[in-house]
Amino acid sequence: MLVMLLAALQQVDKFYGDQVVLEQVGLELRSASRIALIGRNGAGKSTILKLLLGLEPPDSGTIYRREGVTLAMLEQDPQFDAEYTVLELSERAFTDLDVLEQELSSLENTGLHEPDIYERWEHLHEIFERRGGYERRARRDAVLYALGFRGREHEKARHLSGGEKTRLGLARLLMAQPDVLLLDEPTNHLDMQMREWLEGYLSRYPGAVMLVSHDRAFLDAACNQTAEIALATLRNFAGTPSQYRDYRAEQLRIEALTRANQHKEHQRLEAAAAQMKKWAGQNAKLHRRAKAMEKRVERYATQMLPEAERQQRATRFRFDCDESGEIVMQAGNLSKSFGDNTLFKDVNFTLRQGERIALIGPNGAGKSSFIKMLLGDLASDNPRAQLRFGVRVRGGYYDQDLRGVDPEMTLIEEMIRLVGDVEAHNLLGRFLFPYGAQYKTIAKLSGGERARLALLKLTMGNNNFLILDEPTNHLDVEMIEALEQALQNFAGTLLIVSHDRRFIEATTDFIWELREGRFTAYEGDWTYYQYKRQAQLQNQAKQAKAEQKSDQAADVKVNTVANKTPSKWQLERELEVLEQEIGQLEHELGKISERLTNPEGLAVGVIQELGEEHARLEADLLAAMSRWETASQLLSAKV
Repeated sequence: MLVMLLAALQQVDKFYGDQVVLEQVGLELRSASRIALIGRNGAGKSTILKLLLGLEPPDSGTIYRREGVTLAMLEQDPQFDAEYTVLELSERAFTDLDVLEQELSSLENTGLHEPDIYERWEHLHEIFERRGGYERRARRDAVLYALGFRGREHEKARHLSGGEKTRLGLARLLMAQPDVLLLDEPTNHLDMQMREWLEGYLSRYPGAVMLVSHDRAFLDAACNQTAEIALATLRNFAGTPSQYRDYRAEQLRIEALTRANQHKEHQRLEAAAAQMKKWAGQNAKLHRRAKAMEKRVERYATQMLPEAERQQRATRFRFDCDESGEIVMQAGNLSKSFGDNTLFKDVNFTLRQGERIALIGPNGAGKSSFIKMLLGDLASDNPRAQLRFGVRVRGGYYDQDLRGVDPEMTLIEEMIRLVGDVEAHNLLGRFLFPYGAQYKTIAKLSGGERARLALLKLTMGNNNFLILDEPTNHLDVEMIEALEQALQNFAGTLLIVSHDRRFIEATTDFIWELREGRFTAYEGDWTYYQYKRQAQLQNQAKQAKAEQKSDQAADVKVNTVANKTPSKWQLERELEVLEQEIGQLEHELGKISERLTNPEGLAVGVIQELGEEHARLEADLLAAMSRWETASQLLSAKV
């Protein structure tokens, strides 16, 4: 595969007033790049993305973009025409590819005998192939399926929620396949299955990818390079973010030891030089030795490591609490449906003191409704439902919406109201609000600032039962790790909703899952859940294969059963088998597309065979998706 330099920052400086955001920054995006751009909130990650896109100019230095290369960035709040359907909006992702195809066709009709015309055609054809022009419709169907829009192609944009619009914006960007893909928090509004799919998709992406995300597992799986922005400096590393952090910690440890040894040696040499000077007196020979010793001290000083860089402030906090009774919560017959969509039915559980639960499930499975029911904000559909708290239970809810807080109050005013003047400044400082930011009104806080304020208020409640709904959203990695540490030291009971796999691994011991209208409690942690889930899928695949063989053997009786349709159970198994088949076909298509995109060194016959195989796989993929859609519609009719 030919690796090309697509875009770069070269010795770039950027200032906002007196604030130095970037200083002599260098960064290269090549066609094989999968770069994780990491750093604290406000460090300058968004500035780097805007510079690459040309949305902001550098104060000095150069922004390089290869001729003909396209760069595109994910919008967090995309605006769509309300009357367009999902399919119509998807098709508009191909506008420039459609134009390229028309121009190629026009040149071919004119004739490619003239060198200038052929050169133009060859240039445009290279761009069209590089951006996956021939596979764009198959890519559209695959992306819509993976991101939850299969079967919703004719739904209008006005019916989509904010999260669904963001997800559709991501889908359109992946369909368009720009040369350089800049993704700022692409996992927002993606469930675990979607995140895992996106990891694989980006690993096969033919261009360059730069990712900004707080999901550490996602970054480690999707990226092979890391760029950290801190204190206006950018460090580049050939490895994943976790590998970079391990390397950086070891580097700092070695530097600290080296620096300490150098200071000891410098002090020894200074003392020896001072003693030699004292002994020298009027002795010219000793005086020359003293001078030589002083020069040696000066030379040694120039070779010493510089003082350690100023470290960014870190934070530590805790959730103090008194012990509750053994039983924290008991629930029975919890049920919720919206129309024909059953989220969960007759859920029963007993939550005991000290248990740490992760509530997981796909988007739309009912996790938020379940939490609202536990908080008393939503009633159960079953009139026999029961929900009881145990003795001495004090519940706290992570409320990023900051309900009950006056948005026109400043941070410091809100905290003074709760704890007084001196402690208010101390608490805000501990949660990384600098003195100047403490006078911002709550209405003007960023998402990360609101999240930190919500955590701060939660630490003040002396709660022994914490309910946290997506607590890692908008937090940078350092704050997420501080939260993990606080929860690991928390002596009470914990229930969290999260799609962050590493956060779940670090903080919980049991998994509750909502999926397809069913509630399942797994008596084990995240690793145990993955093992059980994989075993379930394998068992279902075996059953489906056995049923398929049985169905084939029964084909001779097809005329007698022509009016019968598959059962709900059969359709569910068929859908799972088809989903695995679709995933395998997408994987094989990706490998062939990569070879066709970079045909250097391939014989003409091999290229032709690959093209035929690509067309066959694409047809198989579309057929599998068609079968999936038919089975899905039959299943919907039976629900």
